[in-house]
Amino acid sequence: MSPDFPAALQLARRLIDRDSAEGAASPGSAQLAAAAFDRLYLDLAIWVGFDGCHALFVRALAEARGEDPLLQTIAVRARSSPYLGGVAETIEQHGDRETAEALESMLVILIDLMGRLIGDEMARNLIERGFEVSAGDGEKAATRRGEA
Repeated sequence: MSPDFPAALQLARRLIDRDSAEGAASPGSAQLAAAAFDRLYLDLAIWVGFDGCHALFVRALAEARGEDPLLQTIAVRARSSPYLGGVAETIEQHGDRETAEALESMLVILIDLMGRLIGDEMARNLIERGFEVSAGDGEKAATRRGEA
């Protein structure tokens, strides 16, 4: 992991919890974590394309599986909704909390991988731009896309 691991964990938790205020699911739930992957996949695809984004997620899942075998039942599905497959089955087999923790660790690995590829600051900026779109500030996000 990069030296900025705590920052990646903090950003991962922000991604997971950003919908909890809207009542999407209880904070820390596996379904909320899976929803974070769906949104992040769509948000990042704006910047790196669907194929590049999918390749990044595939790599993150492969690395995460090495650390948590629970993720063997999780799959990433290009251009699909939901993006993560096997979440319900994993919850059924291992429980919601354990699945949520495994997905959070995969998200941290994804953020760390992005940081290693393009730099921690650029990775954080790309991810945080998704928060702007999520907040309904499409005009500001469109302006930033033009600046990128």
